[in-house]
Amino acid sequence: MNRTYTNDIFAISTEEGMILCSDFRPNLLINRVDADNRSLYHLYFVPKKDSVQWGILQLLSKNLPINAHKGPFTISANGREIYFTVNDEAGQRIYQASKSGDRLTNIRPFTFNAPRYTTTHPSLSHDGQRLFFASDRPGGFGGFDLYVCEWTQRGWGQPKNLGPKINTPENELYPFIQKNGELYFSSTAHDSMGGMDIFRAIEINGEWSAPQRLDEPINSTADDISYTASDDEGRYGYVASNRNGKNFNIFSFQSLLPPFPIFDCQEQEENDYTYIFQDTTNAMMVMEDGTEEEIVNTSLKLMWELGDGTVKYGEEIEHTYPSIGQYEIFLTVVDTLTNEINKQAANYIIEVEDIEQPYITVAETILAGIFTTFDASKTYLPDFIIEEYYWMFGDGTRIKGEQRVEHIYVKPGIYRVQLGLIGKSRYTGAEIKICTYRDITVK
Repeated sequence: MNRTYTNDIFAISTEEGMILCSDFRPNLLINRVDADNRSLYHLYFVPKKDSVQWGILQLLSKNLPINAHKGPFTISANGREIYFTVNDEAGQRIYQASKSGDRLTNIRPFTFNAPRYTTTHPSLSHDGQRLFFASDRPGGFGGFDLYVCEWTQRGWGQPKNLGPKINTPENELYPFIQKNGELYFSSTAHDSMGGMDIFRAIEINGEWSAPQRLDEPINSTADDISYTASDDEGRYGYVASNRNGKNFNIFSFQSLLPPFPIFDCQEQEENDYTYIFQDTTNAMMVMEDGTEEEIVNTSLKLMWELGDGTVKYGEEIEHTYPSIGQYEIFLTVVDTLTNEINKQAANYIIEVEDIEQPYITVAETILAGIFTTFDASKTYLPDFIIEEYYWMFGDGTRIKGEQRVEHIYVKPGIYRVQLGLIGKSRYTGAEIKICTYRDITVK
């Protein structure tokens, strides 16, 4: 599908194929160009014939102006709304339209286009509540910055700069917000391998994490300008790059790691071995004549032997066990003056267990630039046979590892660490996939 004489700079999958932004010339005898003699970019639909064969490029819509650059773009989850960039003598700005088949209707400008500044590269969140875009409007950190608008009852709210962790004095462009909330974008700054690279960031409690450059082969020493995912977790998708020459082509990618999406992971809970014991037997003291009377203002007390060598007195006591295990509890009425047992009221066994979950052992605060150990040995899943460990460190690094691994963070920030396990039920043999996460601070 890529051609040596065209530039393909942005692509999104659809059920029927792909929509892409390209300066492809449908008619070799006619070449429409801009004021700088550059071929115009248009939005094209490409049907997919099978797993490797693509059909012929055709204009996404024939009722758009043909004498202007169009794209990149974003499409709503239901496929009915599209936001796209238009670039002509008036500058770059975003337009919105309703999409039905190969026609776009109700075409109107985005509310926050700025007449003297560029507003471009829209990306709509899966729920339709947030629109990300790039702009060089005043108030940024220099060059192009990334912004977001929130949907309200009155329409789109005021643009909000994503802040200094994402934006730099250089250019941040081509935002793509994945369904799981991960933000991908291209930049010439941060720790670029050269030219434009693709970076990833996660929003945690309203704050964006430090962007992390995606490793090779997503990035290269050439310009890698746009990333889009074809599925909810980013296992498949497209990257636009000029790594094969001076022109930009679309490259597909596939992750070899199984998906453990953030929104399916459960937050790790801390094990609590503290129990409160109450006397529910209404223990009575035994009198000399064999009768029983209530324990009131006497030297007789309720004594709890808690099975770990601890003895406590009272009708209600609290105790924290040192570890998991079986503990036999004895409740007796004892004379505290003579230490004689007046009556054995009850005894039973309790099972102190961990919460059933994958468990990540790591310090809450660690240092950047040094190796940190992540340990899964405290995982407690008694009905689960673990076959594979997958670690996702929140900085774009995802590895298939062992129970105990090491990782080094390049930059300070707040990172969400995930531990995914694949295995099978001890009883049915059915495959099981489970995931947990915890947040750590890197200084």
